[in-house]
Amino acid sequence: MENANIQGGSLLDNKGEKTLTGYPHLDRPWLKYYDNEFLKEPLPQMTIVDYIKEKNKNNGELPAITFFGNQISYNELYEKINDASRTLSELGVQDGDRVMYLMPNIPETAYLMYGTSQLGAVADFIDPRPDSVDLNISAKKVFDLFHGEKAKYLVALDQCYLGMIRPIENELKELGVENVVVVSASDSMNLKSKLNYLNEVRQFNGFNNMIQSMKKTQKFAKMLEDATKTANLQVLRYPDLVKECQNSSFKLAEYQPGKLNMIVHTSGTSSPKPKPIPLTNDNLNIYAAQTFGANMPMALGDNVLHMLPYFAAFGLVDVVHAGLAHGNNLIQIPEFAPSNLGKMIVKYQPQTIIGPPTWFLNLINDPVLKDADLSCLTMVTYGGDSMDEADELKINEFLHSHNCKVSLTKGHGMSETCGCGSFSTGDYGDLNSMGIPMPYTVYGVVNPDTKELVKFEDDKDEIEGEFIVSSGTVTPGVLDDNVIVPHVTYDDMDFIFTKDIGTMDKDGVMKFLSRSDRSFTRYDGFKVKPYEIEEVIKKDPFVKYCVVSPYYVEDKFGYMPLANIVLEDDIEMSDSEKIAYVEKLVDDLFVKNANVSTRQIPSKFRFRVSLPLTPNGKVNYNALVNEEITGEEIGVELEETNISVGKITVIPPMKNKVKVLKK
Repeated sequence: MENANIQGGSLLDNKGEKTLTGYPHLDRPWLKYYDNEFLKEPLPQMTIVDYIKEKNKNNGELPAITFFGNQISYNELYEKINDASRTLSELGVQDGDRVMYLMPNIPETAYLMYGTSQLGAVADFIDPRPDSVDLNISAKKVFDLFHGEKAKYLVALDQCYLGMIRPIENELKELGVENVVVVSASDSMNLKSKLNYLNEVRQFNGFNNMIQSMKKTQKFAKMLEDATKTANLQVLRYPDLVKECQNSSFKLAEYQPGKLNMIVHTSGTSSPKPKPIPLTNDNLNIYAAQTFGANMPMALGDNVLHMLPYFAAFGLVDVVHAGLAHGNNLIQIPEFAPSNLGKMIVKYQPQTIIGPPTWFLNLINDPVLKDADLSCLTMVTYGGDSMDEADELKINEFLHSHNCKVSLTKGHGMSETCGCGSFSTGDYGDLNSMGIPMPYTVYGVVNPDTKELVKFEDDKDEIEGEFIVSSGTVTPGVLDDNVIVPHVTYDDMDFIFTKDIGTMDKDGVMKFLSRSDRSFTRYDGFKVKPYEIEEVIKKDPFVKYCVVSPYYVEDKFGYMPLANIVLEDDIEMSDSEKIAYVEKLVDDLFVKNANVSTRQIPSKFRFRVSLPLTPNGKVNYNALVNEEITGEEIGVELEETNISVGKITVIPPMKNKVKVLKK
């Protein structure tokens, strides 16, 4: 397979010299930073399993995955992948079937991901976290995704089965589902790793939490045992199936260009429900291949803290597949709190950490790292959101003062491009830049309103507009004949719109300015589109206007949504009535609404007489963004981690007393 974007797009004059057009997607000035021999290499034409094996021919004894001290070598990984293929085949999974996974970052998730692919089947990863404090609502969302994405089989963590699959067993049975495969986080733990896990809980969260964790494990085991006896579906334990199928065989699927291989999901970025992103073997392999020429500091044997989830392209492709392609050791972190990142760095001494900006901002004030030596770190990369130049400088100063020899690297990326599409380091690693397009990726710039291409003029060193992307990493964008990600053509090249507004200079270095749809990222990486929340709140008959804007939360080092509400003219409420009204809005429009995520609940509600307007009569969104928090807002707090959500608390303005919203 030739790389058409790199090898087929040059415009040469009759002397064989490149003729500049002024259009960056044609001139590709950034290629000067890359090795010409690398750019000439053919792209991989193989399955994702064959690609991992090809890149690790001599690395069989190196650790591929580490789980609380239990190391799995690359040779063992291949055996575990074959076990997964045998097991799935015995369950009836065939070429083209879709298996839906509700799984965290544990070794079995990697085994099953690649094992599914070996059969030619499709691994469909969805967010394993409950999306509502009402588990029945979360279960309904799982059913809608399962049915809507035409999955046939279900594999889930035991906790996910109990909370989000058991309530919909009857509905699943009506679709023809006969069984559900259940995996426990302890399945890959030997005695040593179980002790390591408990010790880590004690070190990170205290002795009492360790005791609670032990009790919770026993509780889930008992609940699973009881549920198995009364379940309407047959509940099958994955370790038992592997043992039963150890002498079975399976049919290895051949590589087919462009064939659907994976489905990942956005975090609700284009609709209140997560958007499926279909990916192929080629998408994953081309992404991994270009990281070898992108000047990324990824080396054989590097330890990688694996915290980004499988259901997101950044986790599945950028961390897992690319990491394994480089012969990295993925340290699996199934449950993660950003406040514990410093402790993890000290304990695991990783070379690579990839995550959102808030993770790294947390490090600066972490007492655990006050005198720590961070010389182990060789790649500290943030993505998923932009970072202020001052914050980036602050983190770099912190890293360097702790003996780290590298600065933050970053880029621009989307789920639709398998994650990272550009990368910033070295000569193109300016503060607050997104770097240059990756070697096998092409960026162009268009007018955000007219979608006409923008070019460099003789008197300009920089152009501004909406970025468009073309690459072999870009999702086909179609699932079951439904167009999920529209593609457009410019100069015989296939592009997608990013909706990201920014600048590009004549070297191809890009900087982010804003999102054309006002969307922003919460502190934890969850994407928020204000208009989605506004449409939900405006369904209440008392609401005349609603505009959602981001506000900065100091202790979270990131943003949360604030709802600015204007009530209908004939509606008047006292302060206490407004508190009760917010409680009702949250309960009726979010908690009990299966079409939205609990993480879309505004964390502050501000009632106002009117909205600020621009001179031409439009809502002055920038004025709302720049308003300070006064303390007169009504707050809403949601207990949540990366794998669970808890109770909701409504907080009156300027008061210590809280009201707890009942589940």
